[in-house]
Amino acid sequence: MKKVILATAIALCTTSAFAGETAVLKVKGVLTNAACSADMSNGGVIDYGRIALGNLSATANNVLGQKQLPVTITCTAPTKVGFTISDDRMDSNAQLPVDVNTTKAVTDKYYTYGVGKTAGGVKIGNYGLWMSDVTADGNSVDSIGVNGDWSQTAWGKTSVPRSDAFNTMAFAATSTREPLAVTNATFNFNSNLVIRDTATLAITDDTQLDGQATLTLVYL
Repeated sequence: MKKVILATAIALCTTSAFAGETAVLKVKGVLTNAACSADMSNGGVIDYGRIALGNLSATANNVLGQKQLPVTITCTAPTKVGFTISDDRMDSNAQLPVDVNTTKAVTDKYYTYGVGKTAGGVKIGNYGLWMSDVTADGNSVDSIGVNGDWSQTAWGKTSVPRSDAFNTMAFAATSTREPLAVTNATFNFNSNLVIRDTATLAITDDTQLDGQATLTLVYL
């Protein structure tokens, strides 16, 4: 989690054939007492329980359905805060088609997440993740996002964080696109899990799903 208390930005003008004999260096930053923290229910675990291989298809991908995980972000004072998500198991992402919110059959690696490999090195599957039931300080709000290579004025409504930490998610008053300063924000993470056919998995022993992603707070 990023807790940026003193942030400095250094801009240096370098000389060129047409530059003058002086250059200007500037140091900028913001001192703040605000601090935010994130908390996930159930210890941050989305638990699909014991999955009997005998109940799964040997020839087709197996969609195991959706689960929810409540998330709360709390700040000591009204703060413009957002977050990124980074998939810690990206190398095991099988990129099987999975529905992510209202988008069908998503296979993009940056919108899905890995869940580990079998003992034989087979990628088990992947899941999608999106937000719902978003509130800020007791009011229903929109989730918004901006990609890392976009202008900071280019926020757009979205419920789906990228799994490569390339976009920042935040909160906005309904039908607006300006990040809100919040003291308390809540939402549900929704997951949708798909795993390979059992013939490809070729599992003979109990195998743990090993999905893991890191949420990092970002001060805006």
